[in-house]
Amino acid sequence: MIRFNRTHLPYIWCFILLAIASPPAPVRAQTSPQHPNILLIIADDLGVDMTNGYQNNAVMPITPTLDSLQAAGVQFMNAWSTPVCTSTRAALMSAKYGVKTGVTGAPGNLDTSDISVFSELAALGNNLYAGAVIGKWHISLPTDYNHPQQHGIDYYEGVFEASVSDYYNWTKVSNGVTSTETTYATTYFTDQAISWVNAQTSPWFLWLAEVAPHSPFHTPPAGLYSIASTSTNQEKYIASIEAMDAEIGRLLANVSPAVLANTIIIYIGDNGTPGNLNYNYPQGHGKGSLYQGGVHVPMTVCGAGVSRINQQEEAMVFVSDIYATILEATGIPLDGGLYNGLSFHHLLSATGGVTRDYNYSEIISQNVEGWTIRQERYKLIEFADGTQEFYDLDNDPFETNDLIGSLTTAQDSIKLDLEQEAQAIRNGWSCRDHIKNGDEFRIDCGGTLCEPCAFNSSEEITNSTDLRLFPNPSKELLRVESATVNIQKVTVTTLAGKTLLEMDNLNRNSLSLDLSAIPNQVVLVQVHLGEQILHRKVVVR
Repeated sequence: MIRFNRTHLPYIWCFILLAIASPPAPVRAQTSPQHPNILLIIADDLGVDMTNGYQNNAVMPITPTLDSLQAAGVQFMNAWSTPVCTSTRAALMSAKYGVKTGVTGAPGNLDTSDISVFSELAALGNNLYAGAVIGKWHISLPTDYNHPQQHGIDYYEGVFEASVSDYYNWTKVSNGVTSTETTYATTYFTDQAISWVNAQTSPWFLWLAEVAPHSPFHTPPAGLYSIASTSTNQEKYIASIEAMDAEIGRLLANVSPAVLANTIIIYIGDNGTPGNLNYNYPQGHGKGSLYQGGVHVPMTVCGAGVSRINQQEEAMVFVSDIYATILEATGIPLDGGLYNGLSFHHLLSATGGVTRDYNYSEIISQNVEGWTIRQERYKLIEFADGTQEFYDLDNDPFETNDLIGSLTTAQDSIKLDLEQEAQAIRNGWSCRDHIKNGDEFRIDCGGTLCEPCAFNSSEEITNSTDLRLFPNPSKELLRVESATVNIQKVTVTTLAGKTLLEMDNLNRNSLSLDLSAIPNQVVLVQVHLGEQILHRKVVVR
């Protein structure tokens, strides 16, 4: 197997250069620049301490593929996951924190009432994208082998449990049907990924969830790793990372250059390195903990639409942000993001712009229960018994010096701010997350939780002959009629965005609104007509 280092031209871009030639006819549907393919790769139990480009350790896996992805795009230096795999996967799939889905640990179940990224992409993208999950699922409890299809996934093949019992002899689930598979798991997933991608005739979204390097610790097949000895668990762990890297490289090498040129690649770890294998972090600060060793994970994005090459990005991101970013990458506009996912799509082509002011994560498991939140420099952890810890990540990245009991006035103010933001997240919707969520009128304003929106009275209001509001001015009853499309929802707000009246689930072409309880003023009436939202000013007197 050929090995590369970071001084070589990243070989995935060799394929992209080849793609400048006319693409073969069978892959034309996958090569439209308006509709990039999405390849999301999730490593299992691999933190920043065992990933090149984050920390310097005496022994590190040799990973030319992952190194080349970093060199070909944007390496995110402050990405957070949850401390364990199930809650991370649920956040990725739903764009919601565990307090919203109920999936706060492992195992857990992501209910179908939470709209998956696959279902959202199908609904908003007119079913243009084919979608598949290959590899680890682990968000179904009790086990339901049809769970992926219930979440809008066209094709599923992989492992439903936390890990395989044996990498060379494991239970496979293929679209609801179980069987025994004896091909090395990492190799098998790669074979299926290659086969599925090359069979597509439309843009696609592949969620490739590796089980490596999760236990059981093992020696991979010869030729997939370079470490000289695999006699210890640490050495086996490194070997399985190298094998995963080699197989990801094989996947990329077996995708048409033209298709690869139109594919955005997102790589992320699902949680930190297991505590008995990690480097640098104190004991108890690895996988399953709220410390950096449990939630700080590697993440890289490269490929189609990524013009920042070989750059590091310091902005905070959370795994749920991938959901919103995928939607925006496929041409779906969002108001900042969706649910608890803030899009970082703009960071793929430029620095700056709106990014997270806070990163939040949580866990409820047999060993630990609590939450953590950070801002640019400081991090607060609160456990279920009310115990708190406070760290300066700039000066103490491995969290060895808890500052509780010796806070300065400025630090105490920051701690209070972090507490308030965490409670806003845990009890409702944040008004400082840069996402229009909950019942907000605009991003972070209006609705029941946020401050009223500042509204420019000269702002143009959408007009349409399809909608009639009369009489205007109105004193008591306001009649709303649509000539063509049924009215789904009507909201009456002040010009500052405070909700005064709301009627939902209407599905009719006319109704009367009782405005008698609204004081004299100019109000804004929002009428939802299918996918269209129309606005009209109405005088109440």
